[in-house]
Amino acid sequence: MPSQAKHSHNPSPIGTSVAEDIHTSLEDAEIRSEHERLAPFEALARLVIMRRAALGLSQEDLATRMHTTASAISRIESGAHATNARTLMRLAEALDARAILGFEYGPPTKPERELVVL
Repeated sequence: MPSQAKHSHNPSPIGTSVAEDIHTSLEDAEIRSEHERLAPFEALARLVIMRRAALGLSQEDLATRMHTTASAISRIESGAHATNARTLMRLAEALDARAILGFEYGPPTKPERELVVL
């Protein structure tokens, strides 16, 4: 009779949730550092995806508007790549929006911001 493995630390037959896995992985300093480095690019990716969806555009449609390739749009939407200011300007125009870039300084509770429209 085959023995069944017992998982006292994880009684769920389907494993851990993604949130639990992320929380656990962020305990590793190297992974946490990379996660923090990518956070702004992931936030931008979410904005692009949501705006593209609101406009009813496919990645190919957005690429056509930007005079680029769908794979370039996919890279932006992956949230794993930096995007330069010129690309942000083209992206904003293609999404019928304005790209705004700026600096924030002072205390985090009441920061001062200086912004420019690209």
